[in-house]
Amino acid sequence: MMENSFIINNLLQKEESVRLALKTSAHITTIAKTITAFINTQGGDLLIGVDDDKNVIGVDNALKLRNRIQHQLIDSIRPNAPISSQVIRYKGKDLILISVWEGSNKPYQYKGQIFSRENDRTKLSNQDILKQLISERKDADFHWERRAVLGASLSDLDKQEINKTIEYYRNFKPDTNFEDEEDFLIQMGLLKNGHFTNACIVLFAKSPIRFIPQSKIRVTVYPSDSTGDRFLNDRIFDDNLFNNIKGVLSFLDVTFGKSIVVDGIERKEKLNYPLLALREGLLNAMVHRDYNSVNGFLQISIFSDRTEIANYGGLPEGITLSDLRKEHNSILRNPDIAKICFIRKYIEMLGSGTLRMINDCRKNKFKTPNWKQSNNITTVTFPELKIAYKNNEGVSEGVSEGVKTKFKVVFKDDSEGVKNELFNIYVLIETTPNLKTKDIATIISKGLSTTDRYLKKLKDE
Repeated sequence: MMENSFIINNLLQKEESVRLALKTSAHITTIAKTITAFINTQGGDLLIGVDDDKNVIGVDNALKLRNRIQHQLIDSIRPNAPISSQVIRYKGKDLILISVWEGSNKPYQYKGQIFSRENDRTKLSNQDILKQLISERKDADFHWERRAVLGASLSDLDKQEINKTIEYYRNFKPDTNFEDEEDFLIQMGLLKNGHFTNACIVLFAKSPIRFIPQSKIRVTVYPSDSTGDRFLNDRIFDDNLFNNIKGVLSFLDVTFGKSIVVDGIERKEKLNYPLLALREGLLNAMVHRDYNSVNGFLQISIFSDRTEIANYGGLPEGITLSDLRKEHNSILRNPDIAKICFIRKYIEMLGSGTLRMINDCRKNKFKTPNWKQSNNITTVTFPELKIAYKNNEGVSEGVSEGVKTKFKVVFKDDSEGVKNELFNIYVLIETTPNLKTKDIATIISKGLSTTDRYLKKLKDE
């Protein structure tokens, strides 16, 4: 049972609306009609175990009931949509929360009928609403995600990641059958008319930047509180979305590191950063970024006083900065990418990522993040999240100027590239104690043998 009582608190402060429904009991037909209406309208949350006056009644055998409802919804609503359900313990009682995004393949139907949401009511769609839903689906088909990538073939894709996703999908919908990888991509809408879509390339290509150069991620560590031409580390991640997630999180883990804390007589490791919050911030940026522009980017900047995740793409129309600090409508810029991330369980709860970030920071005693938007760029800032330098002044002044000058003399026979690598390793050792060789290799993106060779050169001199 998930520890997300803060989500329930947030929902119970609201009235039933176009995006929120409260149910005392689990009547599957009523639930299915409401969830279908949510998918056809703006998405939403359905909370079971609360009466009309918001009294918490609870649900008996909640986990078993939740599993049955989840399977029935997935099997009966067409076309298939991401549906998230969970049991949450709240004030000593079990509640079931079902969440959905607004669908991108409208109209959705339950048992041949189409429902929509109007204020706090679920109703059978009339002819005018049906025409609107069909029009929205046609518009979605021309979205950047669904455009064809010319020249890409199956050999350009990472079959291992595709097959991992197929296994996750079979857990999500057990009776699913796919003939092969291509059949899976066709059924997911990632292979259309013989061409792979942009979303497919971002998700599964071995080298997506061949087709979409702006899909890369850059992580830069600066020695001060502002950008400049001096940095402690600068790394480009240019793999597919799943490998980029693993690579960036591994880099951040090494960069921020762990501390040893004493709890009673036990010595325990404690992360120097809010893992869940950073993970959610990274995923939000990857899923919601505007890939359409060749100037698009995703930049993670680690300064001496904060960490920022900035991505090209403003907040969708209908979402404000203040909405990010509460339960809000999740308007997806890239629904096909988001759906696959949901299937892979990188997105655990629909529409609550920013709330989870805030809660994780509070829970682990970090300052809560804040968001800003400017010139179609959305930035989330984690205040005071930084590398623990031994001596900031030594890094920004003495190391950067005095040592770098000496490096040019001592390593005069080496190329500029090698000199820069040696300097970066020196600064890492100077500023981040207790790094192991494999940690340094990860940060500078070199193999262990190359890193060992660089360390020997430094020791010799």
